[in-house]
Amino acid sequence: MVGLVTMDVLEFLYDYFEDRAHAAALIRQRRPYALGVLGALLGGISLFAAEALASRLMFLSFSVPALLLVLLWQLTVLFASTAVLHLLLDMTGARGDSGALFVHLGLSELAWLAVVPAVLVVQAAFPDRAWPVRLAFAAVGLWSAALKARGMRDEYGVGEGRAWLTLGAPCVALAALLALSATLALVALIVKALSS
Repeated sequence: MVGLVTMDVLEFLYDYFEDRAHAAALIRQRRPYALGVLGALLGGISLFAAEALASRLMFLSFSVPALLLVLLWQLTVLFASTAVLHLLLDMTGARGDSGALFVHLGLSELAWLAVVPAVLVVQAAFPDRAWPVRLAFAAVGLWSAALKARGMRDEYGVGEGRAWLTLGAPCVALAALLALSATLALVALIVKALSS
């Protein structure tokens, strides 16, 4: 029984990376939410391990509580990004299922499983160099983003450009909000300094 379930999961994951149309149909029919969550968690574990190998854990130590914090963050981002992307797509007239989008976004995090071997290879080939490690992280991050855009195209029937634009819109909005907040805080400090 367990072997059969494992085989089904492995076949599904193979289809996700190799047979896009079949995997999208299965996601639409079955909505395997557990696989979306599992993909996000496995991607988070791999990302945490790769950052530890690359000595990039800035504020966290390599510990179980830090790993649990990263996994909690992964799940929070998965739920929030599903909600925001579904809302943006729905507001612009695209119709699709948010449950299927959740699975697509969770499974796209499986791309991060490639970052640990990539970091190990890069560190062996270029010791004492930081830019190849950054490049490895960027390449895997781009692959994960491409899988997210592919999931939006498959589920909502939007074009490639619209999928990438929708994926980037929350990041641009957040950057604009941070820039506006920093500018307003700076203006408030200047006004306070001038008034005293």
